[in-house]
Amino acid sequence: MASVNQKAINLWTARVIPVVLIGLAGYATWVVVVLVCIDYLLKPSPTIREPRSGAGIAILTIYACLLSLLALTYFRLIYTVVANPGYTPRGPQWHAQNSSKRRRRRSSRAVAPPPDLEKQNGSAGEQPAFNGVLSASPGVPASSAYGPAGDVFAPGLRDFYKRDVFTCESDGRPIWCSTCLNWKLDRAHHCREVGRCVRKMDHFCPWVGGIVSETSQKFFVLFVCWGSIYCVFILIFMAKFVAERAHTGVNVHWIVVLSMAGLFSLFLLGMSGSSLQFVFQNTTTIENLSRKTKVWQLAVLVPGVPAHSYSQPPYRTITYGQDPNNTRTFAILHTRPGENPWDLGYSRNFMSVMGEHWYDWILPIKPSPCANHDRQDCQFELGPAVERMKSEVGIISHSAFGEEKPRRHRRRRRRRSTHTRSVDRAAEDHEPHKEERRKKKVRPLRDESRRDSGVDR
Repeated sequence: MASVNQKAINLWTARVIPVVLIGLAGYATWVVVVLVCIDYLLKPSPTIREPRSGAGIAILTIYACLLSLLALTYFRLIYTVVANPGYTPRGPQWHAQNSSKRRRRRSSRAVAPPPDLEKQNGSAGEQPAFNGVLSASPGVPASSAYGPAGDVFAPGLRDFYKRDVFTCESDGRPIWCSTCLNWKLDRAHHCREVGRCVRKMDHFCPWVGGIVSETSQKFFVLFVCWGSIYCVFILIFMAKFVAERAHTGVNVHWIVVLSMAGLFSLFLLGMSGSSLQFVFQNTTTIENLSRKTKVWQLAVLVPGVPAHSYSQPPYRTITYGQDPNNTRTFAILHTRPGENPWDLGYSRNFMSVMGEHWYDWILPIKPSPCANHDRQDCQFELGPAVERMKSEVGIISHSAFGEEKPRRHRRRRRRRSTHTRSVDRAAEDHEPHKEERRKKKVRPLRDESRRDSGVDR
């Protein structure tokens, strides 16, 4: 009961706080525009000081731009959180059990579910059978487990093994959610506040009214960054004007807005730094909790005969497919502790979340490219760590894994040698008579040696 009450409190808080934030922004706008820019800078009382139209217009212009960007980003973020939060679908078992519970509530007496339904759905949290074959240890052939009802008992499993790489358990099957009663997609986490699995979940944020996930991470980063600039701007000019009026009396609203700007600046600057760090590392707040020790288990497709030199494969395998003549065999591999299989490098990590163009980095218009899962190899773009894992176990050859780097070094050496030759040519063109001068310096020495030896010309 306590957990249910806590969930209800979190959800209601997430609905109220956005309204409070909009009210605070409206209050700050009234203070800045009316009390500061108009009453103090543009149309001050004659007993206070002369008007400062330039400062007032400049502050109004910058404030309007920052407020517009902040409001556009915040409303885009809230719309995405509400309309497209990034939930993964629940399993058929969950829907069957939920419909059965609703029928029991409507009935005046408890009705037991039909035997066929119990047999098909199983108990709550039980993993369905899968149409796969698992080898017990490296080199041990797997036993057959094909069945005509494989797709019936394992709905959605084909969405995983049709790709080349996916996250899995130690037995090679995808991760199972006992609450949603379905397989977890790559990088998905179950959120207790909403009772759903969320793809690439970052955190539950009451300030934006819901969950920050792969669909809203970009807009959240833009919101905290523009919010930091907005609050720091208010903090700077409000501190200056409060200092000017310190000896003659300060409006209490100025003090309130100055205090709010200082508090929100500290909070948003910290959020901006941590959010940008996660973007550059291609991770999330939840994944960052175990970033240094996390070991990812991946099912990696073995294309045909592996290129290793071992007599038996040095990894466990699992074979998926209902037809023995049309199967896909996966190797169950592990990353090193703290290694991120989706780390693409700082630049590509940033562009996978924020977009590929500069205007995508400042405007909340297009969604993140990483939210598009039309790839065939994996649901997310894979980094060099997966290629290294394939090379170590022999799924791909070592030469194929390392051929790109030496080729890049050879190009650099060629560029350096070409540059050196061009410098030498320029030096020769600058001193065209260098060889002739050297000969002239040597010739008098030869004449003197002849005179000393008594040889007549």
